[in-house]
Amino acid sequence: MKIIKISEEHIKEVTMFLLQNQLIFHPRISPKGIPDFTNYNGREFILILDRNILTKLIELCLHGTLNDSYLLKVIGSIMFWANFNGVRITAGIALNEYAYNLNDDLKASKENNIFLELFNFYSPLQWLDLALGITETIPQMTLSKDLNSYIFNVESDHYKMHYAEMLHISFLLANQELGNTEKLIEFIKWNNNNLLFCQYTLVYACMLFSRKIKQINIKQVDEILKKCRNQAWDLTYLSFWSTLYWEDNHSNEVFLFCTMDKDLKKIFVSTHEANKNPFVECYGKDKGIKIHNEYQNIISNRVKPVITSDLLNKLIQIGEENIRNHL
Repeated sequence: MKIIKISEEHIKEVTMFLLQNQLIFHPRISPKGIPDFTNYNGREFILILDRNILTKLIELCLHGTLNDSYLLKVIGSIMFWANFNGVRITAGIALNEYAYNLNDDLKASKENNIFLELFNFYSPLQWLDLALGITETIPQMTLSKDLNSYIFNVESDHYKMHYAEMLHISFLLANQELGNTEKLIEFIKWNNNNLLFCQYTLVYACMLFSRKIKQINIKQVDEILKKCRNQAWDLTYLSFWSTLYWEDNHSNEVFLFCTMDKDLKKIFVSTHEANKNPFVECYGKDKGIKIHNEYQNIISNRVKPVITSDLLNKLIQIGEENIRNHL
């Protein structure tokens, strides 16, 4: 067997690229996209890819290149880093999103066949050459006609909850009678009455209403609903992942998350920024403390609602009707 040596300089270059671009996250290992595996040695790491990264990875494998040299470096760096460090990669949520949006398993099954095969098809050196910019092409993959079928088109309660949230946030966003502070408080009250609180949604609402994240001015109902669905899936990655990382201090499996989405990064980093209150960060000291106190008042002695599929469907129906009627 031929042993191929990879220089320490190249390993460092790839690692620094990932750190500088802040692509890999975990609330304790990498709260700002800069991994530090201290106290997590000897664990089995699993990297969750978001939909945008998986899409580009599949496109690269099918066509042998991408028309964006930066994305080639991103994909090459992620794949080499994971391979070199023995980090497993999963695309389950991304495939769930794809199949659910299409209401069909066929294309998601094809992507999963490619995804499962590519780990044997490509060598670490091929990913490294992409990461270092030595080449901008890799061999194209071809699959046999006999593909395995998978079921990814399943309803996610996480997604439905976030879609209902996004519909109500969009409805409040269009309300010209409420100020930004009042909009956030109204959302907190609505959330308290109807759903479980998600730390990521709360931070997203904070940043959106205070314009820390750009508000997109859309007037067409279908486009608003599409935007709500896309944002709901973004939050689904974070909330579902949180059920995996919540108590992983002593778990053998540790789940990391990989994304290029700038807003998603902002939400995650702000949520896990130590000793910082997101209300104060977004609204300033006076308004922020007022909102914080209002929030504490609302959730004190709270009885969590029972979340059912029927409840989520009803909230989604009401949310879509509110947007249609308002516009």
